[in-house]
Amino acid sequence: MRDYLRQLKKIRLSPDIILFDLFKTILVFLIATSFALCVVEMNVISNNIFGVYMLGVALTSVITSGFIWGILASVGGVVAVNFFFTFPYFALNFSMSGYPITFALLLFMSVLTSALTTRVKKAAILSAMRESRAENLTKMSNALLSANTLQKIMEITLDFFSKSNQCSVIVYLGNPAEPEIKLIKALQSKDESIFNSPLELQIALDAYGKNEICGVVLEAKVQNCKGTYIPIAADNKVYGVVGLLFENSNFVFMDTFNFSSIMVSQTILALEREAVEEKAQRILLEQEKEKMRSNLLRAVSHDLRTPLTCILGASTTLQENKDQLDKENFDRLLSDIHHDAQWLIHMVENLLSITKISSEDAKVKKQDEIVEEIVSESVSRIHKRFPKATVYVSVPDEILIVPMDATLIEQVLINLLENAIRHSETALPVWLKVCQEGDEAIFTVTDYGKGIDPTSLSSIFEGKSGSISVDSNRGLGIGLSICKTIILAHNGRISAANHLCGGATFTFVLPMKGEF
Repeated sequence: MRDYLRQLKKIRLSPDIILFDLFKTILVFLIATSFALCVVEMNVISNNIFGVYMLGVALTSVITSGFIWGILASVGGVVAVNFFFTFPYFALNFSMSGYPITFALLLFMSVLTSALTTRVKKAAILSAMRESRAENLTKMSNALLSANTLQKIMEITLDFFSKSNQCSVIVYLGNPAEPEIKLIKALQSKDESIFNSPLELQIALDAYGKNEICGVVLEAKVQNCKGTYIPIAADNKVYGVVGLLFENSNFVFMDTFNFSSIMVSQTILALEREAVEEKAQRILLEQEKEKMRSNLLRAVSHDLRTPLTCILGASTTLQENKDQLDKENFDRLLSDIHHDAQWLIHMVENLLSITKISSEDAKVKKQDEIVEEIVSESVSRIHKRFPKATVYVSVPDEILIVPMDATLIEQVLINLLENAIRHSETALPVWLKVCQEGDEAIFTVTDYGKGIDPTSLSSIFEGKSGSISVDSNRGLGIGLSICKTIILAHNGRISAANHLCGGATFTFVLPMKGEF
């Protein structure tokens, strides 16, 4: 593409090559004259000597920039024929009978040949340039198909606009005054400062506000600005602006703007596709939230009813029959009340955790936390609830720092450890292991009890208790549903599986890098 633009500049008489073209024109003229003198001496084509100069005119038009050199070669050919090969020799004489008309016709033919040759050359260059642009457009379309973020879409747009037009480019997504995304690709160091100047920004704002091309348009310059700003717009909706800064605005063709409009349409299609995908993602998220709320309500209705019923029954028995109860039954009823009250407190903690991230537009606030401290706090709280339980912990020797909401991740670890202690139905220790793989921190809670019913594995995080009775499995559904919600809110993932040694393993993964 750069070669095509350079050739087009030559066609439009770039000053820096005028002397070189003059040298080539004179050289071709001297060669043609020398050749014509030789063939005349040999009596080969003495009656059609102007044909040699016609060939020289065509050759000059091909190797020089623009048709002016072909015209000069044409005039030179006519004069040379008159001076060297027309009687009286070595003298100019255009007054002989019939000569003026003859030489006028010859001059016209040579000028016409020069103009046609130049036009064909220019058409060939433009055709090659358009073919190259079409290839770039295909590559741009393919690249945009794989773009899955607005940032990537604008980066691809920036790159291909610069590559196709061989110019510096700036792209704004949104209002140029406060753009959502602003990217610059400068071919020269000064171009970036030009784009950032107040005048250029104002022209970009005009393009955005008026939804029309502003700035250097074809040969016209506006308010001494140097860039051309094209709105990225469709159906009166303006998405942003793309600005082009050419090294020499005199070489900007209408074809450049036509092609730029096609490239803008490709960018718009990518932006609209991204908007549709984002909307679909929001719908899926809302469906997931609604599903989570339904599962939460169902689990809450089961998990609250049983402990409340037990508390009510035990307290009623104590009130009505306290004088008739022996110490053993009295202590057992008090222990049941205490146990169920503890579970209700735990349930409220879970509900508070999930409401923290399930509200509209809620976002987890992450901070860098030392994993060992989070694990230590979680295990400490578990030991207070289950003094007789044994929990083995394995963490890396090096300090592991992960961005997270510490309270929520502690809640996940407590839920998983409590489930392992309560529902494994074994006195064997529970293992909590933390390790790092790449840019991820992996937390694993393993017990060596009865394991998980294989039919329940696929829905164990959906807040369902399966076929197991709620009384014997109190809190399992809602606890795991909350764990999944919290981990997904951290852009992580969670899974459950049975292992070969017997028992269950719950694993969740948190990214060690991410947005805060």
